[in-house]
Amino acid sequence: MIRSGLIWRMAAGNLRKQWKQTLLTVFAGAIGAMLIALSAVNYESVQSSGKAWIETHLGPINWKLSPEKSESGGFTAGEIATLLERTENDGYTLLPYVRTEAAVIAADADAGAGAALKNILFIGFPMEEAVSFDPVGNALWREGLADDELIINRETANLLDVQTGDVLAVAVQNGEQLFRIRAVTEQRGLTGYLETGAFSGTIIGSESAVRKLSGRMAGSYDAVLLGHTNPAIDLQGMFFMQDLPFRVDYLKLNAQQKFEKMNFTLIIGMISAVAIASSMLFMRQVLTMIGESRQEMYGILRAIGFSKPNISAMFTAEALLLSFFSALLGTIAGMLGGYQLIRLFYGSYAAELSRMAGSNITVQPYISLSTTVIVFAVILLFLAMISLLAARRVSQFGIVEALRGPSQMKQAGRGKGRVRGKKGVAALALGIIGISGTAVHFVFAFVEPPELKGENVLLIAATWLIACCYVLSIFLTLMEKMDVPLHKILRIVGIPRLSVMLALKYPRWHKGRSYTTALLFSLVMMTITLVVCILQLILANGDVNRTNQSVFGFGGYASYRTTEEQQNIVEAAASDSFIHGQMKGTVTIEPYMLSMVENGIAQAVVPVTEELVGNHPKALLARASNFSDDAAAWEAVRNNSDYIILPHFFSMKDPLYSDDITLVKAGDSIRLPVYENKLRSDTEAWEPLTERTFIVAGFVPNDASNLLMDFYGATFMNEKVVEELRPFGHKWMNQNDLGFVLFQFDYKDIKTAQALEERFAVQGVLTFNVPYLKNSAEQLLNKQLGIGFIGFTVISAFIGLMGLAIIQFRSVRERSKQVAMMRCIGVPSKQIYGMFFIEGFVISVVGLLAGWAIGSSGVRIFSENLKHDIRVYEEPVIFHYPFGILLPIIGSLVIASFFINLLPARAALRLKAVDALRVGNE
Repeated sequence: MIRSGLIWRMAAGNLRKQWKQTLLTVFAGAIGAMLIALSAVNYESVQSSGKAWIETHLGPINWKLSPEKSESGGFTAGEIATLLERTENDGYTLLPYVRTEAAVIAADADAGAGAALKNILFIGFPMEEAVSFDPVGNALWREGLADDELIINRETANLLDVQTGDVLAVAVQNGEQLFRIRAVTEQRGLTGYLETGAFSGTIIGSESAVRKLSGRMAGSYDAVLLGHTNPAIDLQGMFFMQDLPFRVDYLKLNAQQKFEKMNFTLIIGMISAVAIASSMLFMRQVLTMIGESRQEMYGILRAIGFSKPNISAMFTAEALLLSFFSALLGTIAGMLGGYQLIRLFYGSYAAELSRMAGSNITVQPYISLSTTVIVFAVILLFLAMISLLAARRVSQFGIVEALRGPSQMKQAGRGKGRVRGKKGVAALALGIIGISGTAVHFVFAFVEPPELKGENVLLIAATWLIACCYVLSIFLTLMEKMDVPLHKILRIVGIPRLSVMLALKYPRWHKGRSYTTALLFSLVMMTITLVVCILQLILANGDVNRTNQSVFGFGGYASYRTTEEQQNIVEAAASDSFIHGQMKGTVTIEPYMLSMVENGIAQAVVPVTEELVGNHPKALLARASNFSDDAAAWEAVRNNSDYIILPHFFSMKDPLYSDDITLVKAGDSIRLPVYENKLRSDTEAWEPLTERTFIVAGFVPNDASNLLMDFYGATFMNEKVVEELRPFGHKWMNQNDLGFVLFQFDYKDIKTAQALEERFAVQGVLTFNVPYLKNSAEQLLNKQLGIGFIGFTVISAFIGLMGLAIIQFRSVRERSKQVAMMRCIGVPSKQIYGMFFIEGFVISVVGLLAGWAIGSSGVRIFSENLKHDIRVYEEPVIFHYPFGILLPIIGSLVIASFFINLLPARAALRLKAVDALRVGNE
């Protein structure tokens, strides 16, 4: 029957006949579909852009190997041979290279913008080994390069306005040379490799030409690029060699992790899940109401010979058409909205995202045809399932009852009968689940908040939703008993008691309909409350003014890997008049790691120098009683090798640090062993290489230096002691910097900090960082994105508003006979108007208040968990409940509900008694 063209024509005719209701139903059903499609666009755009960026700048490159010691002369020819021997049978591909930083000038171009580029990576490698390392580009490498030839990528060529055959001047610190461009290629792998974020472009020359300009002696290489023939290899895994220690840069893994940080699909998906659930509830309720309104027609069809499957097929066709158009509109709108979302989030905030990610990563909007089809199919499948369930329910009726048109009293009678038999057992079971789930939720929220771990999240979410549903049912039950209090309140605005009584009577007869409508508002308001409060918690926890954003009292730092880089940083700060004028002090620190706790993690050792003490070092958590102030404690460490300043976890328990640490007080003596840095078995004893006894001058809290692994657990000692212990120190494999130049200035002046970043970049120093500036950008971004997510969530509230409008309009039609009777016996229009208005308005307000209450209780679970992330010495996060955001949202939704309810109320007044009786019989 469903395949009959007549069935589909009848369904289309019904939709056209009631086109206003059809449009509202399609629009409301499309909102959830739109948000799901939008989430899919966001996910695939980030994934696609991430893969494209990795292919462009890394290609076959997975890792970079560097000598363990930054000051070494690189890998020797013998070490390269050892690496080749180690990797040749394991699927690894290896390419050693030499490089230098260069400035490139288009020799034939006039001076001006784009004629010259600084901070270009000039790289050379054995071409014959590049053929096997990069099979995709092997034709380019097989031809080789003369000593006066270059390969340049198209992006760099466009910036210089050059092409194949043009001449470029390449200038480095050791000299300058002219080169002819042999090929301009697309960026991919080696041609787009940037090594670090410090380089703005790449040019490739012969190995001998790069050696000549860089001064790198023959047979040695700066670093080694490593790939693998298996593209699915675990990027976290890496072999190590006892006889050849080296550092590993996980280039491809780090790039993937940066893109994961930029993907907000999880948050958007959570919001979309609530929206799609609301859409499903709405579609189910609307389809049920449509079926009930046509029972008289279906009764006539049954009487003349139509079967239940025939009736079900007729209704299914109409429901499927509504589902199809809702899914189609939602998918199209979601795709278009997703493109705008990508441009807003990743375009408007590109600078902040770049600063957070550490490199300029561009996310372009993208969605594949296959993903579009899958999203549409999944949405349609969900809506179709609802349609089939509604159709099955619609077809289950008695012919006589349908022809009579079930009265309100019969419907009320059927409602009472549902509590008998199996349905009574089901109602009892639901009640037990509701009570127990709500009780567990309130215990979680107010008595014993659980940790937000994987095994707890599902239980927390389930009890939260159960509590929302159960509390809403309690609110609606109380509403039925509140006709007297409501009358006293509404009498103030002139609404008569009869309107209140009639408005509360209809929801009692249609509890399922009233509950579904209120649940739409409740779910949406619960989600809005959650998003707003979590945003408030994130902003409070990440407030840059709550925690110390300096590095040992210095507002900014520039890292270096060689002494030459250090000299360049110092010279740039001294030669630039703006930088020099802003700086109040500098200090150079070359920390190393020292293992001083058995079974613990190594700590950074930092010397206390005159520059460090003279530039207002950081405040202490506690100091020995024989010091009058913090400055005196720092001076003691600088002048006396017996004193030490320890990190905070030596004075108080901190769950992030080892339990084997012996706690001490300021002024106590402490004996610190120094252990060898090596892997140990569980049974191997920890034998100290040496030991030193110190007097604890004080303790320091964490600051922005804690974000730098080079300063992990910073321990401050006398300068002589630091040098004595340096032979026992080490660097972790991922600690690539030799040292840091710290700068003191007014780092809370955003404009000054940004100007300093720009001036250092102009001077060729691209490692200058201001933690306060970076974290302020992250805080601003979180706030902007949070506002976007709030707006995103509020969109889903339109599902509830549209659902309320349709249900109220249907209610007017269903009660047209009642309206006619009341008009005939003289009930004033004002009271009929008030009846419909109060009914819809109260249901929506009850739903909003229930969602707000349960949303707020759930937020307590998150806020209590946040306390576990606060360091023991830090000020607690003060959570100010966001009334200033939530109350306007609730007020706006209440006002919108107010106006939505005016429309069906006025529609009821437009019905004359005769017309109302006729409509009721249609």
